[in-house]
Amino acid sequence: MESYDYIVIGAGPAGTTLSSLLSRREPTLKVLLIEAGPDPRTTELADSVAAPMRVGLLRGSELDWNYEGAPQKHLKGRQIYVGAGKGLGGGTIINYGLWTRGDSKDYDEWARLVGDDRWSWKGFLPYFCKTEHHYDPADSSNIHGHDGPVYTASIRSSGRNYVLREPLKKAWGEVGIKEAGDVNAGSPLGLAECVEARTAGQRVTAPAAYPLDRMTVLHSTLVKKVLISKKEDGTKLATGVELSDGRQISAKREVVISAGSIRTPQILMLSGIGPEEELERHGIEQLVDSPEVGKNHWDHVGLTQCWKLQNPEIGAAIGSPKWTDPAFSTGNPLDWYTTSSVPQDELLAALSQDKHAASTGDDALVASPRCHLGLIVQYFGIPLDGSLITSYALNLMPTSRGTVTLSSTDPAANPIIDHNIYATEADRFRIRSGARLFAKMMSTPAGKEMVVGEAVPEGQKAISENSSDDEIDARFFEGANSIGHSSGTAAMGKVVDTKLKVKGIQGLRVVDASILPTPLTAPIQACMYALGEQAADIVLEDLQE
Repeated sequence: MESYDYIVIGAGPAGTTLSSLLSRREPTLKVLLIEAGPDPRTTELADSVAAPMRVGLLRGSELDWNYEGAPQKHLKGRQIYVGAGKGLGGGTIINYGLWTRGDSKDYDEWARLVGDDRWSWKGFLPYFCKTEHHYDPADSSNIHGHDGPVYTASIRSSGRNYVLREPLKKAWGEVGIKEAGDVNAGSPLGLAECVEARTAGQRVTAPAAYPLDRMTVLHSTLVKKVLISKKEDGTKLATGVELSDGRQISAKREVVISAGSIRTPQILMLSGIGPEEELERHGIEQLVDSPEVGKNHWDHVGLTQCWKLQNPEIGAAIGSPKWTDPAFSTGNPLDWYTTSSVPQDELLAALSQDKHAASTGDDALVASPRCHLGLIVQYFGIPLDGSLITSYALNLMPTSRGTVTLSSTDPAANPIIDHNIYATEADRFRIRSGARLFAKMMSTPAGKEMVVGEAVPEGQKAISENSSDDEIDARFFEGANSIGHSSGTAAMGKVVDTKLKVKGIQGLRVVDASILPTPLTAPIQACMYALGEQAADIVLEDLQE
């Protein structure tokens, strides 16, 4: 049997970062990284992976797990697409590259829930800095890194001068959304310029930032389960992995699962680690009782709308004859990452109706002025004729919790993903608030200079500030979309401890978005790189003991 010191399952940003750092900082270690998908550089999609404006072509490709969620009870049976990167780089090969850390309060709540300040904003900040090569060399603050491997660029530093930049900023100002400054300084509430992971206008993937040249890499290789032995004293120990073709590989020190929030719980359950009733249902012997595996699933889901431009001839959107600036091909067609709070009293009233929902901490803290809504405007629409722009009203602090369960014992079978979207009154309140806020903003004098109004899907009704809850709900049932931030299914404090070790077993850790115990109010890419950096420190600290 082949043998390695560490086996890492999954080459997303966290797993890639961890593997790369282990092999570099301790060159004597034999590290094996196993990835289910291909090496994107060897596929016909290599050029699309690198180019920011072609990333949409990757949806449903061989580099996307292309999951379809279960019919949603609270969306009248609608199924939601769930994107997840499948290949070396994981989510970094199909995401849009936004470089956002989120609110410092998100991390402080995480630390409070698990009782360990390592996971607070202060604890995370050094690792954010380690990953980052900040776009502004003149920045002298202590909140950015300038020597990290992930190069970043702001919209302005990239040279993209979009027609709607200032009009959109003015329209948000007319509804009270103030400029927040640096989106990654820990207080992004308001209007903040977008920052992206970019190198010379090209997207950054995890293996490009954290090279995999000092370890063994098996791509296009599916792991079936973790091998577990039982010591004489009853202690369980992870000893290696079994691949889908039956081959077994041993781990002298540890196995680390970094397969993402959909595949990680699947691997845990196929290994006999999980809820008794779920394992019994599939005839799997329970080796470790871990009832929360596959639970606590959350995602950023929102309402998508299109808006008709007032003057499409000025070149404000993709498809216009005047959309010709070469700089526009170097990033996403947008300027601002806008976040907003919601009325606290009304949210508290909604939370009071949701005692059946998953525990989310103290209601007063959850309802405090936070980044409850993500309000994104991108300069394109369907059809791509330059006449439309698209908005997303995202619920960044969902209280609905879903599940990931097994569909069968076949490791190649997709798990059952039930988001349980729109299950709580608090989530419904946030989405409705976001829809009304967009309607209000687009109806301001500055908004009317930009758009004629909403481009309403056939058979539906435009949303206004005065739309009823039922009218907005009807639109959400049809226009709800996930932006691919599935998290929480092996939550810290429940499934893993604060050193990322799976409870009830030795030699097994989880390092990916599944360990997030509470929502982050931002795209999660930057956090995953920092998680990988911090995990490397934790693993190597234990190695020295």
